[in-house]
Amino acid sequence: MIRTVARWGVFVWLAGCLTLGTGCNQERNESIRLMNEGLKLFQRDRLTDALSKLGQAADVDPTNDRAFFYQGLLYEQKLAKFKAAEENYRRALELRPDSAEYSYHLGATLAKQRRWKDAVTNLETSIEADPSRAEAHLRLGMALEHLEQFDRAQEVYMQAVRTDPRLPEAYNALGNLYRRFEQYSHAAQVFKNAIENNPQWALNYHDLGLVYQAQSRLDDAIAQFEKARSLDGKHAGTFFNLGMAYFANGDGPAAIQHLKLYLTRRTANEDPLRIEAAQDTLARLEEAAKKRTK
Repeated sequence: MIRTVARWGVFVWLAGCLTLGTGCNQERNESIRLMNEGLKLFQRDRLTDALSKLGQAADVDPTNDRAFFYQGLLYEQKLAKFKAAEENYRRALELRPDSAEYSYHLGATLAKQRRWKDAVTNLETSIEADPSRAEAHLRLGMALEHLEQFDRAQEVYMQAVRTDPRLPEAYNALGNLYRRFEQYSHAAQVFKNAIENNPQWALNYHDLGLVYQAQSRLDDAIAQFEKARSLDGKHAGTFFNLGMAYFANGDGPAAIQHLKLYLTRRTANEDPLRIEAAQDTLARLEEAAKKRTK
């Protein structure tokens, strides 16, 4: 998951204006007060109450762009209500059309709705306003890849890596783009660079293992999958790929162990074909084991 760059902090720096009351717009003061209450409620995970306060803040001062923005963030990141998030981001952008942050989050929300062309437009706007936002480059690359603009996606992923060499998702997207087109040597190098810069991020070890598996370098693949498992023992796909790599490498007991772990830890959204493959392989291995013991 791409890390969020939004800031949810309470606007304590406005307290002086609220206290002194000199030269300050009263509606804005009240709006800021309500917004800060909403942010505090959010921090206590009282999401419905937080939305209510943020909505009141926007009603009191319809020019308070941050009140709309924070509502958008809450709808997008906590409630997965992307249309409501989009509406609030657009209201915020009407008030501050030059905001790279607002354009970025609108683009991200549009991407979550699979509206790739609209996402590209807003992410490009965000990057024009702030080229230093690596996550914007990354999300733009993902949208372009969905639009099958692969050459440009590659360029944008590379820019994301250059912008923030410690963003592991950027390497992962670039490496998997190379892997998609069977450019395994390029993919492997990208994943190795990713691991060097982000040694605690499990998925890049896992995906380097997939590269080695595609090259029939099974011992190397198993080593990478095992490292991924040591860092993230909850990723069901790692157990599946470990099981299949051990199976291809002739280690039946290890394959049985990991395929069983996969089937007990798989998520509800798991690919039915992968589940079927694991079940079929496991059944064959267990049948073979029974025959050897007779």
